[in-house]
Amino acid sequence: MMKIFLSLFVIFFLAACTNEASFEDRSAQLPDDIKDDILIPSKLLSDKYTVDFGYTSEPVNNPNGKIVLSYLIYADENSDWNITLNTFHNPSSPSNEYKNSETVKLKNGTEATYSETKDGLQRAILWTGNEITHEISLIENPERSKPIYTKEEFLDVVNSLK
Repeated sequence: MMKIFLSLFVIFFLAACTNEASFEDRSAQLPDDIKDDILIPSKLLSDKYTVDFGYTSEPVNNPNGKIVLSYLIYADENSDWNITLNTFHNPSSPSNEYKNSETVKLKNGTEATYSETKDGLQRAILWTGNEITHEISLIENPERSKPIYTKEEFLDVVNSLK
């Protein structure tokens, strides 16, 4: 599992660093109902970060296809953290399996599944509502032996989603 998170961290970090288009530019082509489903944090773990945005449609690469997944990737400029927000726009399940999970209640009353790795460097929260699944993950720099951010700090980011 650590190798998967490390691979995702590197891929998302590189994608975030190489993208020149803004969220507004790239999301302009999305239908309004899809834009309404996307949650954006008003608080992150630091002030300096890059953002990448993308989506997957069916059929793949069809600009007129049905959008099934959209994502935002926030990457800290100092490579301390990476936060990914996946929105599954149809009844779907994320690819990650959540083991050793617990139920948490968000400030808006939503019950969500919280999970983290043994070393605490990767955390995720998942919930489904209105046939839309939201998955938010925090991946800290894998070169560390222990996390620098707490579960509560991650939950503060999740609770700031609008």
